[in-house]
Amino acid sequence: MAIGLAITTRGASPPIKSSHTGTEAEGFVFRTRARFGFAAPAGSSDNPRVRWITQYLPGEAARELFAARDAGAGEQQQTMVLARALGHAYFREWGRRTHGLHIAFSDVEFADFSI
Repeated sequence: MAIGLAITTRGASPPIKSSHTGTEAEGFVFRTRARFGFAAPAGSSDNPRVRWITQYLPGEAARELFAARDAGAGEQQQTMVLARALGHAYFREWGRRTHGLHIAFSDVEFADFSI
């Protein structure tokens, strides 16, 4: 499923719409299968490769995604928002390591959001 479609679908249905505020406050779980990593020395386990990822993302990421959607952002812009959030949580451990590296997130095969 396309990320933009998933965000639009989740925000548009009445049951999820009522949870919109909760998602922004509590965050959400993002599950994906995509090429994910960052530029690293050859042989590093952090090089971009296809990975299954299930990661909690904070309300700040939800606010950014909804704001991007509401501003008419396309798939690529919404993917960039997710890449930053995933990179911060997954590789940077909420800001404790790997500062300043460029996150690669592409070839999304599957994307799902849970509240």
